[in-house]
Amino acid sequence: MRLVFTICSITLFLLVLAIPLQNTAISEEGKDTPDMENVEKGAVLFKEKGCPACHTIGGGKLSGPDLAGVTDRREVEWLRKWILSPDTMVMTDPIAKEMLKEYFVPMPNQGLTEEEVDLVIVYLKHEGSGKKESN
Repeated sequence: MRLVFTICSITLFLLVLAIPLQNTAISEEGKDTPDMENVEKGAVLFKEKGCPACHTIGGGKLSGPDLAGVTDRREVEWLRKWILSPDTMVMTDPIAKEMLKEYFVPMPNQGLTEEEVDLVIVYLKHEGSGKKESN
């Protein structure tokens, strides 16, 4: 009985490892998937939510920071928290507080899901890679 349980446990473990992670926009290491479909979805969200009104990607600062290289400057987990809930972060996070002092305009909460946030980050990583932040 114990041998059967062990074999079943090992089999289940191997099956779990073999299942590809689907619909994952960002891996644990913060690397985006090479799937251009996710980049496009992130681009659509970025535009639909009105992000270009306050942000450029390599075109300089507006009422918010230039997002060129933002995925290099900030950790992915910080970006997730910031995009998901900027209204909360500005109350507790030192970086968010400094940005509010610099830009004077708080970033609005866009009501994105965690999956949508990951797609936006994939887009920012793709668009901002190799671009320098412009003043």
